[in-house]
Formats: sequence, structure tokens, C-alpha cells
Amino acid sequence: MGSGHFVNEAEEMYLQKLYEFWELDQEKSVRTKDLANSLKVKDASATGMIQKLSEKGLVSYEKYKGVKFTNNGLKIGRQIKRRHRLLECLLIDVMGFKGDAHEAACRMEHAMDDELEFALSELLGDPEIDPSGSPIPPAESDLVRNNLNPKRDIVILNSLKNGQSGEISAIMFNDEKSKHISTLGLKVGVKISKKNDLIIIGDDENLDFDRNIGNKILIRINA
Repeated sequence: MGSGHFVNEAEEMYLQKLYEFWELDQEKSVRTKDLANSLKVKDASATGMIQKLSEKGLVSYEKYKGVKFTNNGLKIGRQIKRRHRLLECLLIDVMGFKGDAHEAACRMEHAMDDELEFALSELLGDPEIDPSGSPIPPAESDLVRNNLNPKRDIVILNSLKNGQSGEISAIMFNDEKSKHISTLGLKVGVKISKKNDLIIIGDDENLDFDRNIGNKILIRINA
């Protein structure tokens, strides 16, 4: 189920924010005022939105108590938060993005469909936490993997599995860092494989590198 089918961007932002409250306390109702404050909107806007989400069966609302997810609402909130945190991994760990990654991820998460979410998670090696240490929610169980192109063409070096091999297709560093990388023998086109948890360059040289480097080297997997 793509979350974009029946909720718009503004509704997604509310569901994502509600998910953050849910992460802190899964039983507690969230007061409209707290939701409004955290989204920096007026109480009346939040109340209007909650009524809409309630009509769509995504939240339940009790006056004076507040708002809680329904199962459907939780599912969408969780999926949006998953996409947001995967994007932060991509922006910060892989691309070395120096701007406001949270803001950029907010803009990008709405444009992501199931297939792209799946591919991004594969590329990153199915991470469990984002760069700030927040847990990345698991993929929804009805994301049908078989239809989603299981070829794993390109992965980051960190997500190479034992027994896999391929060649470096891109190194995403600035020039100064690239010099250091090439002294390690890492260049575009070089063969890389992984055996017994060791990364092997070419035929025999064992590579020792830090995780930061492994995030920024893309490997095209041999089919």
C-alpha cells in the first residue's frame, strides 16, 4: 500500500508527527494543543486536520482527551517516518549533505513510492537506525518484495554481503578525500568482494576501512 493514495502531504505531516508522539508513549492520547505546538500551527488548524483524519479512519479523537492512531493511521505514520529516516541516512551518511537534512527529507519523503523505498533500503543495507540514533521502523509486511525488482544492482560498500562481489561504480567524496581513498587502492572499476566478513580489493588484498568510507562507495554487484 503506497501511503500517497489517499492522504495528501499535509495529512502525512500530521501522521508523521503523531508517530513521533506514539514512539514516546504508545498508549497515550496526544492533546491537540501539543500536536499544534510541535507542528507550529494554530490549535484550530490542528483540530480541523484531526477531524479530517478521523473521518478517514486514521485517528480516533475524544474531546478533552486527545487523539490516537487507528491501525490504518499507525501504518501510514510509520511508513512515512521510515521513509524520512532512510532519506536522512542517504543524505547524511552517503551523500555527506551539509544542509538541513531533516528539512530536505521532509520534502522528499512524499515523493517516494514503495519501489523506491525498497530500493533505498537495499542500497543502504537495511539500516536499523538513522544518523541521529532514532530507530528506523521496519518495512510494512504487505510491501510485496517479489514484485519489487530483487536484482540489487548497486549497493553501498557497507551493505556488501559475504560471497558477493562487484566493482566500484562511484566514489562520492571530494577531491582531498578521494586522494586518501585511492591510496587504499579504491578506484572506479576496481573489483571488490567480501568473504568471511573481510573486504577484498582485486584478487587478494584485504581492505581495512572505516564505516564512513564504506557509506560513500557504490558497488555494482555482479549478477
